[in-house]
Amino acid sequence: MWTNKLVIGYLYNKNLNLYGDNGNVEILTARATLRGIDVEVRELDLDTKISAGVVSDVNLLFMGGGPDSAQKEVYEDLLRNKKSFIQDYIENEGVGLFVCGSYQLLGKYYKASDGTVLEGLNIFNIYTEHFGNKKPRCIGNCVARLSNKILNDKIFISVNKVGRDIVGFENHGGRTYIDNPDNLLAKIIVGHGNNSEDSTEGYLYKNSLGTYFHGPVLARNPHLADFLIAKSLLLEGLSPLDDFLDIAAHTASRKLKQ
Repeated sequence: MWTNKLVIGYLYNKNLNLYGDNGNVEILTARATLRGIDVEVRELDLDTKISAGVVSDVNLLFMGGGPDSAQKEVYEDLLRNKKSFIQDYIENEGVGLFVCGSYQLLGKYYKASDGTVLEGLNIFNIYTEHFGNKKPRCIGNCVARLSNKILNDKIFISVNKVGRDIVGFENHGGRTYIDNPDNLLAKIIVGHGNNSEDSTEGYLYKNSLGTYFHGPVLARNPHLADFLIAKSLLLEGLSPLDDFLDIAAHTASRKLKQ
């Protein structure tokens, strides 16, 4: 059912906010508000008890990234108290954006550099392993070409005023492997992406996206932000904004050295 209110469920704001990932929520809020859309950001933290009254009207779910220590802080609560909500939400076509550490936790498992294995939510058909000093961290500016699943989406076509690529910054030790190239979010042009081996970046499952792009990712990719807003509200399009500076930042980022 269509609604003119964007309700963002923000998971673990205090724990998973690496490299300004909370900026993604600020950008979504600003771009929706400028269009006259009411926005409510509902924090779902360690103390939040999930109930129908708390999450029934959430139409965009966000979770940021964090180091191994932060992931372990939220791990027990995520697995015991919030797994079923997140799983049902994503399986029922809910729109979500999951960055770095949270992207990893949605997979089958995350193996830390010390050998500790954290069971994932097993929603995304991926797994992640950190090889410690055996392999260098994946760090730097990055550019990736969005998958055809997004490029051919009618809503994305309607809101896209930027182009076919996304830009960002990555810094991760874990390397993620996906089940099927058809489920990738984007193809790496510059940078490492999921694992610095197969040129894949991120994961796309139904209406939920996982990515390693920080920055925050939506700051320099207004077309991706608008896609998430329109998808969340079941809108075929959005009124245009003056995106001169945003597009300039996107264009300049394509020229940065890795």
